[in-house]
Amino acid sequence: MIHAGTPVEGFGGIRAVFRLLLAAFCPLPFALAGEVPAAPCGFRGDGSGRYPDATPPIEWDGETKKNILWSVKVGPNPFSSPAVAGGKVFVISKPAQLVCVDAEAGKVLWEKSNTFADLPTPTQEKPARGSAGNVASTPVTDGHYVYVVFGCGIVACYDLQGQRRWIQFFDQPPLSEYGRSASPVLAAGKLLVCLNHLLALDPNTGNVLWHSRKVPEVHGTPLVTKAGGVDVVLSPAGYVARLSDGALLAEMLDMKYTSPIVSGPVVYLASNASAAFELPAQAADKLALKQLWKAEFEGLFYSSAVYDNGLIYVASNEGKFHILDPKSGKSLMTRDLEMPTQGSPPGSPHANVYPSIALAGKYLFLSNDAGDTLVLEPGTEGKVLKHNELPDGSGGTPVFVGKRMYIRGGQNLYCIGEK
Repeated sequence: MIHAGTPVEGFGGIRAVFRLLLAAFCPLPFALAGEVPAAPCGFRGDGSGRYPDATPPIEWDGETKKNILWSVKVGPNPFSSPAVAGGKVFVISKPAQLVCVDAEAGKVLWEKSNTFADLPTPTQEKPARGSAGNVASTPVTDGHYVYVVFGCGIVACYDLQGQRRWIQFFDQPPLSEYGRSASPVLAAGKLLVCLNHLLALDPNTGNVLWHSRKVPEVHGTPLVTKAGGVDVVLSPAGYVARLSDGALLAEMLDMKYTSPIVSGPVVYLASNASAAFELPAQAADKLALKQLWKAEFEGLFYSSAVYDNGLIYVASNEGKFHILDPKSGKSLMTRDLEMPTQGSPPGSPHANVYPSIALAGKYLFLSNDAGDTLVLEPGTEGKVLKHNELPDGSGGTPVFVGKRMYIRGGQNLYCIGEK
């Protein structure tokens, strides 16, 4: 609505009116011609775990508050990560809350519930199954809307002001006894979710666009890339599906917990059973993937790897940090992590390396669920530069924006930046 007194003179005023009308009547989250839409931010940012333009501090301390700009209580969640867009940080917390925090001031702006009582039609409640619980996934946002998936099968969409656009329930029990943790992914006008199997939803309505029933749900989050100029979905379950219709194109290697990473035409699956596959240059209904190598490593891997400058960095839950040669899969360096892990000596604090490795600017960041974060120097030595601590930990992975890092700890969300 245009109010009296609104300046509309000249071309700039006409353009402003056009923008107001478009915002009022166009429900689609597309940018105007000439504008660059915000890249979706979800699990591991864009899915790669890389934030090359970020410049966060490499030292902080929860006890002295060094470089902790703020912390705010957002509720308990042992696994989910933050997502950031439009000056806001989005997290989900028990029992089924979507919480929006002002990224600058650290104040909760709004909080919305996503329970069976919130569904538009009465539905018999079916609690989330397994130890992963109801809130293990990470929200995804395109800077216009934010999308959330809960372990019980509820999926919802909100605008950045907290107005719900839609909420749906999918009666699809998880395949794993531990429940579900895969996060939603936005790509090419589709919202990808893993609910028993891979589905694509219409981001504007929540209606199903296609099912890919041969691509089973696992704990890791899918990644979208291109093969032969065509958008494809790389599933941690070991499958390649076409993004446009969900058609199964190829099979790779099953990982379950970690997410794929990509460099150029090569897909890396880094876990206890690791492999690299080259995607073909030509599109086809069936893709012939070239396996470049396969390797085996001891332990469990919940932390997804990161690729940088010709090296792959990955850590096991037991506390082994590996630097891999992406051409051969061989470990160039292996060391015990200098923080509590499942592999720590008797009497040491017990912690899990659930958070995934991140590359922010010039440094690697690797955390456990007890509040410890190592900052390492990329390269074949993997030199540890700093060991930082927060009073409470989280299995969630930090996210980086500019000079700041946002990380969960216990019931709190922390913002870390130079004071």
